[in-house]
Amino acid sequence: MSILWQSALALGLILGLLGIMTVLSRVARRGDWHPELARKIVHVLASGLAIPLPWLFVDDWPVWLVLGLALSAMVAMRTPLLAGPGRALHSVERKSWGDVLLVVSVGLLFLLQGAHPVLYILPLSVVALGDAAAALAGSAYGRNFYLTPDGRKSIEGSTMFLLVTLILAMICLLLLTDMGRGELILAAFCIALFATVIEADSWAGLDNLFLPMGVYLFLVNFYGWPDTGGLMRLVAVALAMPLAYGLSRAAGTTGQIARIHAVALFMILCAVHVWNAVLPGLVLLGHALLSARQGEEGTDRGALNVVTGLAAVSFAFLAIDVPCGASGIGFYGIGCAAIAAGLVSHGLPDMARALRLGAGLAACGTLWLLWFLLGDLNVGSMAWHAGQEVQAAVLILLAGLLPQVWPALFQRGAEIRITVLGALPALCLYGGNCLLNGGAGT
Repeated sequence: MSILWQSALALGLILGLLGIMTVLSRVARRGDWHPELARKIVHVLASGLAIPLPWLFVDDWPVWLVLGLALSAMVAMRTPLLAGPGRALHSVERKSWGDVLLVVSVGLLFLLQGAHPVLYILPLSVVALGDAAAALAGSAYGRNFYLTPDGRKSIEGSTMFLLVTLILAMICLLLLTDMGRGELILAAFCIALFATVIEADSWAGLDNLFLPMGVYLFLVNFYGWPDTGGLMRLVAVALAMPLAYGLSRAAGTTGQIARIHAVALFMILCAVHVWNAVLPGLVLLGHALLSARQGEEGTDRGALNVVTGLAAVSFAFLAIDVPCGASGIGFYGIGCAAIAAGLVSHGLPDMARALRLGAGLAACGTLWLLWFLLGDLNVGSMAWHAGQEVQAAVLILLAGLLPQVWPALFQRGAEIRITVLGALPALCLYGGNCLLNGGAGT
């Protein structure tokens, strides 16, 4: 297939999707459809379009072109420029970035799938059909509800999600893997249960990111791709969930936030070794302790912002690891230590300026030492970037002291700003080292 034909096909896919959304928006408005119905039809169409993308084109670049155009269109639909087709997505009352995050998820899965199609197809199938089935069943038949960060969801909808995800997992694992019957059934049930927990406690459309990536990480660990961790590692990681839940509740969080912390830590542990999950875990636990101690209003919203920021940082390092060809785990640790230092510094109670500064410096020093000790446990390809102690100290001090030196900057959206302040320099340091060392530490 020539470059011209691949470009034309990519453009045609996007224009076709926009055309369908425009027609659907008009039909829904004239027929007085439930807003959730039109949104989920578009959701299924977009996800269904994404599933065959890697096999529609000869090269990879047309896939990235489609995703880039789709991302631009989704952002434009939030403006008057494409308000017509955008009504099919944004007519629901709650705020959601699910359309944008779905495109991001497709890109991450396409980048990370390797030679295993099930790692791409199953996560997107769960998002396309499981999520839509849950929303429609909950809207039509929901009678029993539970609270979520966005409001409430129905038990009936979650049950439908569980059943649809179970069926999808069994079909995909049967057709796309060589699992034995017993292993396949166990994997399908675990995937369905885990995905249901993620879907139940997601907010602002983040299920379109957390769901596919959670299923992907689960599959990687269960089946032993690319390592040989397999079932035993997955069981060990699963045991950390009740521990994380208990610690979060002991720190003073609500049950809802504690569940989100447990799921977040599970996903991190699926991607890294236990010692490399300590600093991300301290980000969650530290914020919970300080917020509860101060009795802050809007503690739950701040906790959600911390989880959102930590997820963005984690997925960013996971994605950039592939093109760089070198492990970024040490730099990920620097970023998490810097975020934790910033949150601790920002959350310190009112006291004399000198005492606050001393406490902030002590927190920065402790987190740097912890990063250094934990980093020594990484060997081989994970330790190619030796000699980053000074750079790490500078980044941790910057994130830890700036909230005290310039407190006005962090009066609004403090958690997100601190996350950017801690993670962005660490990402730049990682990229710079990859460029200077020619990729995988050579």
